[in-house]
Amino acid sequence: MTTTLFIGGEWGSAVMRLYLCRAGNEGVTLIETVTGGGVVGCDDFEAAFFAAAQPWFDAHGALPVILAGMIGSNIGWRDSGYVEAPADAADFAARLTKIQARGIDIHFTPGLKCRNLFGQPDLVRGEEMQVLGQLNRQPNIQSLICLPGRHTKWMLTEGGRITSFTTSMYGELNDLLLGHGLLGKGVNRDAWSDDAFDAGLDLAGSRQGPAFGHAVFATRGRLVLGEHTADDAAAFLGGVTIGCDVRDIMEALDRRGLGERPVTILGHDSAAKRYARAFDRYRMPHEIIALPSLAVEGLGGILAAA
Repeated sequence: MTTTLFIGGEWGSAVMRLYLCRAGNEGVTLIETVTGGGVVGCDDFEAAFFAAAQPWFDAHGALPVILAGMIGSNIGWRDSGYVEAPADAADFAARLTKIQARGIDIHFTPGLKCRNLFGQPDLVRGEEMQVLGQLNRQPNIQSLICLPGRHTKWMLTEGGRITSFTTSMYGELNDLLLGHGLLGKGVNRDAWSDDAFDAGLDLAGSRQGPAFGHAVFATRGRLVLGEHTADDAAAFLGGVTIGCDVRDIMEALDRRGLGERPVTILGHDSAAKRYARAFDRYRMPHEIIALPSLAVEGLGGILAAA
């Protein structure tokens, strides 16, 4: 394999991340990163892209470009549709949408769709690049991969493919409850307590514990009645929301006979560390992988298969 430079990108709703990459016999190497504004609020995608990437074209000439995320959605630069799971890099490569802008070939990856663990339609557009990057490293792994965030993704992999996934909105619900609801009144949202977080995990994870809608109100009850302080409440609610998320997914996996799969957490931020703490608390085997290059490895794998 000859050494090839390319530009990869994760261009989501809030942030554009572009990567200058080198693909060769040793895999994909991340050389440089630039960032910009997200899809939402961008009036001219072509202008925004070239404002960020032009120095690389000036230095290296025309380079192939592959972009993932909301930039390929119906509110982005080009709607690249969806590929059906199970899917691997070759399936994504077969469904790339290509345009030419200012003499540059730009490819948009499709999103991924499936029926999730609950039998409902589910969508992902962007996060799957990290999973494809991980599958480049461990193609035969049979795993449950957790990508924490506002919309946490739980992805099942087998035989080098993403077989299905399930989206959780607990992260966004947590933010909405604290920022716009009764539970946020009188709470110090910037404070954190590991003990309070663990208490929330214990409530959510107990076999006789309440459902999410009942459990979250304990945040208010404990604060008003003095069992928690204003500095504890946000962490307690975080424990309840993450604990309910983990509980829901594990119960769904058990019902399908998939509960023994090892868990891999992809991420390096506070959300990833809190999910890892939840797995520790529940005595569930897991590993946490924090490699910023996973997404570019996924993008490079698709471009190589095209």
